[in-house]
Amino acid sequence: MLAPHRPYSLFLQWLLITSITLFASAVTWNMGLFQWVVLTDNTRICAITIAVFAAGIALAGWRSWYLSQQANYFHRLQQGQGRFVPGQSFCFDYVVSHNPVGVASEGGLLAEIMAERARGTHQVGWFLCSLMLKLGLLGTIVGFVIMLGSLEGLEKLDINDIKTLMKQMTQGMGVAMNTTLVGLVTSMVLGIQFLLLDRFADHLIADTVAFAHRAPSVALAESTSATA
Repeated sequence: MLAPHRPYSLFLQWLLITSITLFASAVTWNMGLFQWVVLTDNTRICAITIAVFAAGIALAGWRSWYLSQQANYFHRLQQGQGRFVPGQSFCFDYVVSHNPVGVASEGGLLAEIMAERARGTHQVGWFLCSLMLKLGLLGTIVGFVIMLGSLEGLEKLDINDIKTLMKQMTQGMGVAMNTTLVGLVTSMVLGIQFLLLDRFADHLIADTVAFAHRAPSVALAESTSATA
């Protein structure tokens, strides 16, 4: 259930996770690991993955702020203080449009519209999580291709060629491991963000539907005041 006495709790959770992520990034930067991972990847897959991750974090931040506002609006609605313009609060829009004696399919359609407004954008976030995993897998394949490509012409190698071969193989292995590591870590962190968003949105939708069914008189009164 939602906690009305903790406004913007979801946004504060996003701030906490983002702050921990930035702190961990700063530590790896000071240790030189961050620069090493990015600069040794000549395919630039790690840099692309980090850019996608930053975009996903920004999207999660915007959605956490939006849903926190919607939760605050719903709390005001529960307290009988809800006076909103159409489209400002999807909870209010559902409550004033819900007819407890109406057709069941119409109520289901209204609930689906509310659910789309609550978590429809989250599909983009989950796509970004999947994209980062696929970029990590792509980096793994590219790294092994670099390694196998360096094995051509083994019968003509001398001692200097062996040193070059070892350097190329190490470079290929580094690309494979680094891109996989970056893809996995960023996907997991962003996945936690959007899991929290989905759970919060589900609770908000469930509470709104329960409120509309439990207090039809309140819903009708709000609808009358909104029409007036």
